[in-house]
Amino acid sequence: MSCKFFHLKYFPLFFVFFVVSDVIAQQVPFTVEIEPVIAGPLPKMHSFAFAQSGSKWLFVGGRTNGLHGFSTNDSFDVIYASDVITVIDTATWSWYSSPLGVLPTAVADPLRTTNMQYTRIGDYLYLTGGFGWDSIANGFRTFPTLTAIHIDNMINAVVYGTPIALNIRQIYDTNFRISGGEMQQMNGECFLFFGHNFSGRYSDPPQPTFTQVYSPQIKRFTINDDGINLSVSNFTFLTDTNNFHRRDLNVGNVVHPDGTFGWCAYSGVFRKDCNMPYLWPINFDPTNGAVVDSSFSQTMNNYTCAMEPLFDSVQKTMYTILFGGESQYEFNPVTQQLILDSLVPFVSDISVLVHDQTGQWSQLPLQLQMPGLQGSNMKFVPNTFVPSYSNEVVKLRELSGRVLVGYLVGGIVAVVPNGHPASWANDTVYRVWISPDQVLLAVNDLNPLGQVNVFPNPANNQVTIRTNFNGAVAISLLDAQGRVLRSENRFERKDVIFN
Repeated sequence: MSCKFFHLKYFPLFFVFFVVSDVIAQQVPFTVEIEPVIAGPLPKMHSFAFAQSGSKWLFVGGRTNGLHGFSTNDSFDVIYASDVITVIDTATWSWYSSPLGVLPTAVADPLRTTNMQYTRIGDYLYLTGGFGWDSIANGFRTFPTLTAIHIDNMINAVVYGTPIALNIRQIYDTNFRISGGEMQQMNGECFLFFGHNFSGRYSDPPQPTFTQVYSPQIKRFTINDDGINLSVSNFTFLTDTNNFHRRDLNVGNVVHPDGTFGWCAYSGVFRKDCNMPYLWPINFDPTNGAVVDSSFSQTMNNYTCAMEPLFDSVQKTMYTILFGGESQYEFNPVTQQLILDSLVPFVSDISVLVHDQTGQWSQLPLQLQMPGLQGSNMKFVPNTFVPSYSNEVVKLRELSGRVLVGYLVGGIVAVVPNGHPASWANDTVYRVWISPDQVLLAVNDLNPLGQVNVFPNPANNQVTIRTNFNGAVAISLLDAQGRVLRSENRFERKDVIFN
């Protein structure tokens, strides 16, 4: 696509010039840095459940190899299922583990699974579902399990080598037969997003060796737990068979412009009409339900990856950093272009999803790249000392200088963008630093035009220009030689569409 120049102004004095090519010409008001922790080697793992307490991290389940195989002979090999509960002490970067083999088989098997959903409520880590080997049924399946683990007691048991069984309780409910979804909680109420029920051995192309049923629902329920008795109640279901038919996605915490909390579901696979990622996000909160925004296409970081949310309390804008993973489009930092790859390869790209107070989206690739093709099924672990809201969204305006906001842990590392054999589980932890750009923050505060959004991006046949300024705006479309191809005046908050 040849570059087009849009010239916008509001009368009588203020002028803004910007370039629209294959990447939106905007900047985020902060910089990101990544550096490895010199320790190790640490355990190799990905697709695990996680909790932290003080300086210690707790890991349950997941896998110790790279990308799963694509035939019935090598997919999800049992020997690579994590057979231990692991603790990493970040004060010393030492680690400890306890084998799951000491537990009864019916208890241990659900804890060896991959892609469980999990959330923390108080002292407990709650885990649901997950895909793995059922030793009793002698086959692969998604487990209908809810597990409660006392976090501090389990950490102590692993570190000091005492029995782990006393810290685990399980119940069964078919509503939890889900893997590859996401689990969140607010005020003690739980929400299980999407996912699927997969049974049998994976193969590609599909053979009659497995069954797969997507869960096109957000399941809402309450966990009742007095420390001894464990149960669930008050199940309700929000169903959308078209937009909720997704798994292996990110569901991130957000702060709304009015200060209330919610979540946003980003991308995920696979669409009902083709084996490609969903590109449109879904906003959800307990009061307003789900809102699908099909006006925006998330072209990058479409698979489960590490993410870090920040909120600008002055501009009322959410920023969500997505670290690597797998992507329908790959960003070339040299040419500044997005390149389509329908195989949805492993990428090293880091992007920022921007959602402003008017509800408009943009996705901005950073020049910074991951240290290799990694990020898929990686976990971002927040630094609990960073100024944050109670839902772990960072307060951008309260950061000062270069701040350690958290860590990147685990995930899959690949040698080539597309290919199964050349990948493995990551054993390096990375520190993530963020430095707020006070100049850009100040410019944003003073800019009377507000944020300008140009979408979709990339575009083939038409582009929409949208600002959150209420006054008169003149928009001109110029070619690469500066010749005006089209001009239009806008006198109200209204989209302008150029073919």
